[in-house]
Amino acid sequence: MINPGTLPIDDAREDLAAANLQAFLDEAHRRGADHVGTPERDHGADRDGRFGWNLPMGDGTVVRLLMPGVEVTRVRDDLTASAPCLYLNGGAWWWRDAVGLLVSPTRWSTTSRSSTV
Repeated sequence: MINPGTLPIDDAREDLAAANLQAFLDEAHRRGADHVGTPERDHGADRDGRFGWNLPMGDGTVVRLLMPGVEVTRVRDDLTASAPCLYLNGGAWWWRDAVGLLVSPTRWSTTSRSSTV
């Protein structure tokens, strides 16, 4: 079964993805992710209505984030399976889970949940 949150997004917009990125980072910082540096836009990573950024981490690693280009309420507040997923290092995650990954002081695996099942 395909997770509907991973499907391509029609009519996605880069400006909405950029606003979502700021809201995402603000929430991560509020939850303690002080180790996330300034994001760098990566146009080459764009796909399926998601826009790419590289997030430098305090430990020297870089996390690739693909942010959906839809209204923030669709990606952050929608609790249904159809909410567009973010991608972190290739793994699909819903908003709150993705924030939690950045906040984790022990870092996290780059393996998505779906590939470990």
